[in-house]
Amino acid sequence: MVMQNVNHQLFAESVLDEVLLGMTGDDRGQRALSILRDLDLDELAQAHPLSLSGGQRQRVAIAQALATDRPLIVYDEPTSGLDLAHMRQVAETIRGVRDRGAAQIVITHDPEFVLSCCTHVAMMENGRIADTFPLCEETANRLADLFLAYDRP
Repeated sequence: MVMQNVNHQLFAESVLDEVLLGMTGDDRGQRALSILRDLDLDELAQAHPLSLSGGQRQRVAIAQALATDRPLIVYDEPTSGLDLAHMRQVAETIRGVRDRGAAQIVITHDPEFVLSCCTHVAMMENGRIADTFPLCEETANRLADLFLAYDRP
């Protein structure tokens, strides 16, 4: 799971070691480097995670979650601290994970991100699911209405 404050979940001495923490298998080193490459972190593999920028730390936490090969991954505000290029990169990564069959839940306040990588929307209100719908061209306006209503005081 990717938390909003990744500083509370980075423990290893290097980015590569951080990603390797939850991995098993003989090819785990190659898989870890591949994940880092997909998230534009391969050149930082030997850097200490806490020496990275906020956006880089966020991507390390995403890499860490992806490396575990869990059947369900929950992302909590995964675009926090990311620039547009890296937001698009994370969206592409999430689409790739979805295509491999893993279930994913994205918690976000970013409608563009939702449109770029999600297939369904569940809107929560007061701790309960208030609305759900598949995300497609016909429901994009419904998504926009939800975010507009949320942003009103």
